Amino acid sequence: GEGKTTVSENLAFALAQMENVLLIDADMRRPSLGARFGLSSSHPGLSNLIAGSANLASCIHHDEQSGLDLIPAGAIPRMPQELLASDRFERLLNKLREKYDRIIIDTAPLQVVSDAQVVSRVADSMLYVVKSDSTRQKVVESGIRKLYKVGANLEGLVLNQVDTSSKSSNYGEYYGYYGGRYD
Repeated sequence: GEGKTTVSENLAFALAQMENVLLIDADMRRPSLGARFGLSSSHPGLSNLIAGSANLASCIHHDEQSGLDLIPAGAIPRMPQELLASDRFERLLNKLREKYDRIIIDTAPLQVVSDAQVVSRVADSMLYVVKSDSTRQKVVESGIRKLYKVGANLEGLVLNQVDTSSKSSNYGEYYGYYGGRYD
C-alpha cells in the first residue's frame, strides 16, 4: 500500500519524456503493471524471459502514449526469488542496458519477501518508497538496514501519499502558496 508501483510507473513516464525507458514488473508474486497497461495476465514477461520460455521481442510492450517500453511479470512462477537471483536475470539486464537509457524495476515489497534485496545486487541504484503517516519508523529503518546489508546502492527514500491538506503539517500552506503561481 505504499504506492511503490505507482511511483515506479510515474518515474518511468517522466523519464520517458527525455530518454529511452524500460519499466519491468519484477513483482512476480502480485504483478500489476501489465494490467495497468491493458495487457492480459497471459502476456509473456520477465519470468518467461528468465526461464527461457519466451523471447525478448514477445515480452516487450511498447506504450505509444507514454513512449516507454514495459516488460510485465509474465507467468507467476513457483519460486520468483530463484529466477531473480539467477545469472540469466543478470545477463538479461546487461543486455537491456545496451538498448535503454533507464530501466525502472518494480519489485515486491521489501518487508514481505527478499526479492528487492536480490534485485539490488544487479541494480545500479534503489529508491525506497514509504507511505506517509502509515509506515512505522522502525519498519523503514529495518528496510534500510536490509538493503545496506546486501550492499544496495540506496539513492533515496520517496515519502509517498503525503496529505497536503492536513492541519498537522505545513504542506498545505506551502503548496497553497505556490499553487497559485503554477495555475
